[in-house]
Amino acid sequence: MVQGQFWSVPIGDGRFSCGVVLALVEKSGKKDPRIFLAGLLDWVGPLPPSAEELDKCSVLEKGFAHIKTITETGGALLGKLEINLGSPEVVSETDSINTWGYNSIVKKAAKHNVGS
Repeated sequence: MVQGQFWSVPIGDGRFSCGVVLALVEKSGKKDPRIFLAGLLDWVGPLPPSAEELDKCSVLEKGFAHIKTITETGGALLGKLEINLGSPEVVSETDSINTWGYNSIVKKAAKHNVGS
C-alpha cells in the first residue's frame, strides 16, 4: 500500500464512492503494514472510479483504518492518484484523528451521498 492508492466503496444502493490512502502509519520507527490514514473522497458514481474521474476531488473525512476497511467492504485497490493529498507520506497515530471500524467508510459514504 502506498499514498494515493484508491479503492471503490460500495454504498449499497448500486452506486460507489471512493476511499484513498492518505498516508501510511509509523509505529516504533516502522511502517505498519495493516494500519493507514484513510480518506473518503467527494465522488459518487454508478461504477467504480477511475483516476481521471478523481482528479478534482477533495477529502470529505479522514480516519485511521485497518486494511480490512478495503477488503471487508468489497473494494479493491484500483490505482494510484497523482495529486497532492495534503498529507505527508507517513504519519504517527494520534488521538486527534478518529479510528474507523471496518465498515465506517461505507456508512460515511452513504451519509454524504444520500440523494446525490
